[in-house]
Amino acid sequence: MSRDALPVADPAPRRALLRLADNPEPALDYMVTLTATLPDGGGLVVRCVPDRAVLDTTALPEYLAAVPPGRPEATATLILGDLANELLPRWLRVAVTAPAPGPGGIGHTVVMEERRPRWDNPALLAQLAPL
Repeated sequence: MSRDALPVADPAPRRALLRLADNPEPALDYMVTLTATLPDGGGLVVRCVPDRAVLDTTALPEYLAAVPPGRPEATATLILGDLANELLPRWLRVAVTAPAPGPGGIGHTVVMEERRPRWDNPALLAQLAPL
């Protein structure tokens, strides 16, 4: 295993920390944006077009504490997989930014996206500011 990859572990206990609620309007396409600070000081932005469920955001800090530290690519992959598996959204984008570098450092942000086959809403997605 690469030293940059996160350890392979059973995701079920970590995913169980993601509590869900019923989508109040499942027939409607709308965007949810969540921002958080990762335990290592990095940043997280999640954008989602929910389907049947939405995330109970009160559970997010406990879930993020269970995400092992790693490079932004590995962390984004893990979070994207967990959220996609539990929420089953129409569209999902996860952006992970490494902790702020010191003076002269290089910023590092990874953006990953997943969408349900045949789902598209160009008008909604066009309103998004770039990450």
